Amino acid sequence: MSKDELTQIKDMLKEIERLKMQLKTLEVKTVTDSVRGSSPFYPYIQHTITITGLDNADFNRQVRHIKTSLKDKIDTVMGMVAQAQEYISTVPDADTRTILQCRFINGLTWEQIEKDTGITWTTAHRKYRRWASGQ
Repeated sequence: MSKDELTQIKDMLKEIERLKMQLKTLEVKTVTDSVRGSSPFYPYIQHTITITGLDNADFNRQVRHIKTSLKDKIDTVMGMVAQAQEYISTVPDADTRTILQCRFINGLTWEQIEKDTGITWTTAHRKYRRWASGQ
């Protein structure tokens, strides 16, 4: 598995988060229409009646579309993560495995890797570059 393939996992996770945010911010649209009518009694005076409601059909269609896209992306990224985990387990150095796991699977920054693992930023970056040069 290459660095580019591992990077795709991080990008897909960001895309999933964007879809989740899009789903949260989706709003039901209000629709308005008007019709002409008259009173049922003489002198039958005509007037305009305004009707306002929610466009649930469009909202539900959008929700279904986003949820389907989200499910497809999650399924794809889960397969990619499984392949990445399998590849990372073959890396001989334990620190490098931890760094690759944190960087690509968990999407951590170098500072977060240092904080979470205790491996200094410079050491983590050096081990990462050594791994990447062997690709």
